[in-house]
Amino acid sequence: MARINGSVGTSRGFLASVNKWTKATKERSEEAFQMGVLDFYLALRDATPILSGNLRASLTLGKNGDLPAGPYGEYGGVYNDTRALDVISGLKLGDRINMVYAAPYARRQNYGFTGIDSLGRFYNQAGKFWIEGVGSQYRSIMRKAATRLRNSTAI
Repeated sequence: MARINGSVGTSRGFLASVNKWTKATKERSEEAFQMGVLDFYLALRDATPILSGNLRASLTLGKNGDLPAGPYGEYGGVYNDTRALDVISGLKLGDRINMVYAAPYARRQNYGFTGIDSLGRFYNQAGKFWIEGVGSQYRSIMRKAATRLRNSTAI
């Protein structure tokens, strides 16, 4: 009959090694997820068209449906980047991420607009479709983040 005393080569030692490996894998997976979300956020922010910088500054990030509430003018610029970093650093596997442009004209910039606005002005504005462009790169952005993490932690 096998002795169980917790040393290497016993069942207890093997179980401790597996538990340690499982915990380390979960931590690395969460770190890869966080790095991927940060890379995606930065890619989306950097792809945003700039006229005055207002649209780019209105990009907000939330977790599990929790987005900042309040008037549009309260959020923007450095505040959103700081908040995004705080949210990303607290992400766990299984969390849902929401990225929203708070600027009221964001939809028109992305999809375009043809018609008369509420002030009676006629527009025939082509869409820039940057959201779809960055969204189509989601998998490759996440893979690059996981690969970067794997290469940085390789033994």
